[in-house]
Amino acid sequence: MTLKPAFTLEKPKPDLLIVDAGGTLFDPGSVVPVYAFQGSFKYTLAQDGKPYGIDVSFQTVMKYMGMGKREHVKSMLSEPLVIEQFQRRFGHTPTESDSQSIYASFIEQLYPLAPRNKEIPKVKEACFRLKEAGIPIVMTTGYDRRMINEIRKVLPWLDDLLLCSVAATDINRSRGRPAPFMIYRAMEEALVENPSYVVNVGDTEVDLLSADNAHVPGVLVTSGSIREADAERVNSKIGRKHLVAKDLAEVAGYVLDETLVDRIRELND
Repeated sequence: MTLKPAFTLEKPKPDLLIVDAGGTLFDPGSVVPVYAFQGSFKYTLAQDGKPYGIDVSFQTVMKYMGMGKREHVKSMLSEPLVIEQFQRRFGHTPTESDSQSIYASFIEQLYPLAPRNKEIPKVKEACFRLKEAGIPIVMTTGYDRRMINEIRKVLPWLDDLLLCSVAATDINRSRGRPAPFMIYRAMEEALVENPSYVVNVGDTEVDLLSADNAHVPGVLVTSGSIREADAERVNSKIGRKHLVAKDLAEVAGYVLDETLVDRIRELND
């Protein structure tokens, strides 16, 4: 399969680095929301007053990681194994009412999990070096604003590091990834007009898709939901070349030594 060319960076250093939250900036393995997703499908009470009792695998949750959480729930409800369990349990496929109930339960289970967000080794220090070099960082996330605020209590250094953060729920009709609108909002906040002066970094397929939709260079880090062994498979699925890095600290190193621009361009050689 011939992959489409990578979108290129046209400056030695980007004017803006847009970074995903869980799995990229913190929460190694992007595991924190998994507990809430699995719990909400299993223990949310259905209309008959009994728990839904739906089992969703770790792999199923990870498949849609990076989306806005409401869309994440809907996507999991479309999975064949989930639909099969619904039909056995209720005699019908999942409804919009089911989606709303599970999402509401997910949100209430998620907020108490904020203290489980841990640092990814070396990432915080590397990002502060970027800030000292004058490169603004904006965080984008599928979490809502309340969860961002809960995480800020656990990781207060985010307030010192970030220019701002953009949640899917900050966007009109909560149009998160793979739509490009969170990237556009980040560019607006940083007053950067040219997408080729921006780099978007994330750990999920939808991070790369949103970068493609915004026509900005996308970098995939393997510190979150996608393992290094699966990175090229993801590129092939998307159909475009994207730089792959171990983590955000590695990306920061490329930015600071001004090799990121060449590494992205080399993808097209």
